[in-house]
Amino acid sequence: MVQCEGHKTLERAPEILVIDASVAVKWFIPEYDLEKAVAIRDRHVEGKLSLVAPDLLTYEVANTLRFHPKITKKQIQQNLEDLMGLDLDLVTPSSELVAIAVNIARDLEMTVHDASYLAVAQDIPTSLVTADRTLHTRVQKTSPVLLLEDSGKTWTLS
Repeated sequence: MVQCEGHKTLERAPEILVIDASVAVKWFIPEYDLEKAVAIRDRHVEGKLSLVAPDLLTYEVANTLRFHPKITKKQIQQNLEDLMGLDLDLVTPSSELVAIAVNIARDLEMTVHDASYLAVAQDIPTSLVTADRTLHTRVQKTSPVLLLEDSGKTWTLS
């Protein structure tokens, strides 16, 4: 269950969260808030939380790994196999979902890539967890989005 500061419980599907690539990539690249990202992944692995994302997440994680100067081709392949082995619920695009993403992107002046995560969260409905402060700031007043760095501060998984 997700609990937010000022609320007893979040009024959305508590056992499901949408994550974006900024969270998933932390499972493979040591970055700020690595422990928080790993805690979310571990709850998914334990069956206590379902993680959902547009299938775009796979490509975005692969792209980030590809441009990391210290990660070899072999490590990228292993990381992608590990990612696929997590059995995330990767949502394939539909005309309806893409239309929602395009509308969100236009309304919030953002990329359709970023809006696709919000569209999936809206469709479920649940919250999006992101490590992207810029995205969080842009959408926090219009969409249920949780900033990874605020985990344990303004929201927690219980």
